[in-house]
Amino acid sequence: MNALAVHEEVKNVAAQARPVLRVRGLSKRYGTHLALKPVNLDLHAGQVHILFGENGAGKSTLISMIAGANQPTDGSLEIGTHTGGFTCVGEARRHGVRAVFQEFSLIPDLTVADNIVLGEEPVRAFGMLSKAAARSQVRELIAGLGFDLDADATVADLPRGKQQMVEICKAVRQNPKVLILDEPTASLSEHDTKALFALIERLKAQGTAIVYITHRMHEIPLIGDTLTVLRDGHLVASVAATTPESALIELMTGRTVSADIYPALRSDLGEVVLSLRGYTTRSREVVDASLQVRAGEIVGVAGLVGCGKSELGQACFGLHKIDAGELALNGQIHRFAHPADAIAAGLWYSPSDRKREGLALVRPASENMTLSSLAFGSARGAWLRRKAESSLLRHISSQVDFPVPRLGEAVGNFSGGNQQKALLAKGLAQNVNVYIFDEPTVGVDVGARQAIYKYLGELSAAGAAIVLISSDLPELLGLSHRLMVMRGGRIVREFARDQFDQHQVLEQFFD
Repeated sequence: MNALAVHEEVKNVAAQARPVLRVRGLSKRYGTHLALKPVNLDLHAGQVHILFGENGAGKSTLISMIAGANQPTDGSLEIGTHTGGFTCVGEARRHGVRAVFQEFSLIPDLTVADNIVLGEEPVRAFGMLSKAAARSQVRELIAGLGFDLDADATVADLPRGKQQMVEICKAVRQNPKVLILDEPTASLSEHDTKALFALIERLKAQGTAIVYITHRMHEIPLIGDTLTVLRDGHLVASVAATTPESALIELMTGRTVSADIYPALRSDLGEVVLSLRGYTTRSREVVDASLQVRAGEIVGVAGLVGCGKSELGQACFGLHKIDAGELALNGQIHRFAHPADAIAAGLWYSPSDRKREGLALVRPASENMTLSSLAFGSARGAWLRRKAESSLLRHISSQVDFPVPRLGEAVGNFSGGNQQKALLAKGLAQNVNVYIFDEPTVGVDVGARQAIYKYLGELSAAGAAIVLISSDLPELLGLSHRLMVMRGGRIVREFARDQFDQHQVLEQFFD
């Protein structure tokens, strides 16, 4: 019997079989705030159970308790002979529960192989660790998964997408009974996403119960069996994963959200504002890159993880040393030695990793939004001008749909969607007319995504030149006037909007 037939047999009997894991009355309280109301949930062998909801709906709270990273205030988990909460991640793992969270748990200075086997290393005689066996096992695992990973690479040197692959390898190495995947494709290319989906099918065929969180709605019917909607800490409904998108959005938000989430693109473009010619970084992560962006234009940049697209944006912002080529901004040639030079000249870069590179999580949202503008934006001056800062905050918060009454709260307390809005608001606070956005919608729900798309459309309409770097190809096709494809650090193909075809674009990702 082939794997597909085995999966179908597992799926057919799952409804009658005892669940692999039962969640009963699970809740979590932080002080007086009830973050998750009592939840009942059954996870079955060979099924993908989608958790769906807006940022802050309670999804992360729920999976953190299932994975042992957090303890419930009330309720229990039932798996095998175990009943009750897990006291730690280690206990959850011993009962067969593994998780891949949005926040990675990797040790940057160790290799890929060392991270994957950490805590479960193969041993030789007398309990000695066997590095050779570890490396061999990891190479075999990576090859079996179809990931493009070097077992001997240092994790700190890997882009976020490849670090995501390392986390997935760690989680599936011991054949878990329950696998939790929290936004696993947020930083993956289309190619690596397909490899992950193939892995999920194999795990389903083996009888693994999978909890999958995603904001990419096109993924839901591709891999899901059942979907549970959370809203404001409540379990709203459990439905089939084939439920129409419009119905899912209404369940998620409690309101109707337009299916056409992309803004109309500006057609009357201005003069060239940003121009790159033969741009090459000293690290050779970007080689001979040339492009032009006009006022009001959104130019998308696509490619596999590690293709150089993020490095291109960083190089324009002065974060990489340039070996050759030139950058012209508003008609003036520049060689930025530091991001401050780029901002002063009128260029802003919004990084892909908001928590590590974009925000000071322990500081208020208000400070995060305006800090850079005190030197470069409308609130700049020798002294802090509170009225000017307050006026600026009200203006930029409304533009990105950020909750104004909560501006004084630490930005680390917010959902991913609101953190992303705070990061985008920082760019609005500067006196710039060229924006480079690197993965601006990573890990945000459809409601926040629509607000971000509206923001990008308004920037374009106002005459800003925008470079949009994204691993979400439908997003690029929906928002871009033109699309550049990068491969091996080079721009290998340009598509005009009337040439957009997803399959043709994807073909350019590969040699």
